[in-house]
Amino acid sequence: MTKQRPSTLAMATMLAFTASCVGLLIFLWLSFGGSLPLAAKGYRFAAEFNQATELAPDAAVTIAGVNVGKVVSVRLDRRTGLERAVLQIDPRYEPRPADTRAILREKTLLGETYVELSAGNPNGPMLRDGATLPRRQVQDTVQLDQILNAFDPRTRRAFETWMQQGGVALTGRGEAFNQAFASLYPFATNVERVLAVLRRQGAATRTLVSDGGQVFSALARSPREVQGFVRGSNALFAATAARDRALARTIRELPGFLRQARTTLGRVDTFAGTTKGLVDELRPAARRLSPALVSVQALAPRLRTLMHDVGPLTRASRTGLPAVRAFLTRSVPFLAALRPWLGNVIPVVDYIDVYRRELAGFFANSAASTQGSSSGLHYLRMASPINPELLMPWAARPRTNRSNPYLVPGGYAKLAAGLPVFGTYLCSGNPLPPLSPSLSTTTTSVAGTVLTLAELVQGYYITADPSGPACKGQTPLGRATTGQNRAFPTLNALR
Repeated sequence: MTKQRPSTLAMATMLAFTASCVGLLIFLWLSFGGSLPLAAKGYRFAAEFNQATELAPDAAVTIAGVNVGKVVSVRLDRRTGLERAVLQIDPRYEPRPADTRAILREKTLLGETYVELSAGNPNGPMLRDGATLPRRQVQDTVQLDQILNAFDPRTRRAFETWMQQGGVALTGRGEAFNQAFASLYPFATNVERVLAVLRRQGAATRTLVSDGGQVFSALARSPREVQGFVRGSNALFAATAARDRALARTIRELPGFLRQARTTLGRVDTFAGTTKGLVDELRPAARRLSPALVSVQALAPRLRTLMHDVGPLTRASRTGLPAVRAFLTRSVPFLAALRPWLGNVIPVVDYIDVYRRELAGFFANSAASTQGSSSGLHYLRMASPINPELLMPWAARPRTNRSNPYLVPGGYAKLAAGLPVFGTYLCSGNPLPPLSPSLSTTTTSVAGTVLTLAELVQGYYITADPSGPACKGQTPLGRATTGQNRAFPTLNALR
């Protein structure tokens, strides 16, 4: 066996390898939270907790979810009986404000306790290195077992049963459970969009939560109904589980349906934008339609009765409608024979239509004139005017004579301004003649007053100056009734 001194290069290589291994181990030790005995101590302060049995050295210290340091040591303070934890803060986060608060949190249900600090007031005084947080700034930790101990025995047994049944339900379904967790990312993305919509509609969301609270309060007052609802939901889920294949097929087809629904909703949105102007124009009509709908609501009971009574009519129409059809079929020759006669009647009806107001007034006045009564007797109201035209014949038409037997439609509406005459040729300027002097010697009595005949005629029947509106002719009757530019309407031959 040959023994020789290793070369300088080999020794340097071994020393470099050993140093690199030691450096790598030190790096890994520091990365996993270890400390070096010769390393300088950082900024530290202490906090005392009432329950810190699961807090271990090198546990994380966070502020708003960001790691800012670690727990250096945890020991029992025999003077206070509390767990005293020394916290070391990274240099870039030191020092901490004096009003900092601390509380223990757990990352999972299985433990892994860490310390969470509040941000504090950065403009206020700071904690000195090695100080201890006041007890009032350390919040009590609520452990999971304390929450469970707050339940009554019945609730704890029910929770235990629920946990056991949850374990039974997940037995053999671990892969599916993991896949469900894997699908939470797209679910969380969509939930973020939903929450954004809810933020924009905060008032409606608050109303929904308030109404939901009222619903749950009503459910709490009716435990039997809630139990029935739970049993019904259990039956529903059982039926759904029995049809898992159909449900899976439905879920597989759901993306295609959502794509079609997205396209349809896009078209509906375009249609809504196109019809917005039309809807805005219809709003006044809709507001006017509201009173009509209210009236229809009052009419609804009668309509309901009418629709109920239509039943016998419908049964009778099974024989009545064929009979009406036969009657109408056989009446065709008769109606064809009436056509010439109806052609002559239509102009008469049209002529009567333009005088409908005068006809209505004639019948109304006729009815009113026969309603006079006295002592149980009915009498006819009538007036017989006496004027100079009735007392004697005239050689020429006086200017007071303005009779019009063919007044245009609506002519009586001009009564206050003076009725027109049929034509301007009837307007004359002939004055009334003076009274004879012989009438002044004869006397008569009127309502107890003795008057001469001349005074009677002069006061009641005739006057030298009747005045009144100016005489004017009316529109030609043909133009006012049938549109013909004639004094009288004439009949035209049928075409």
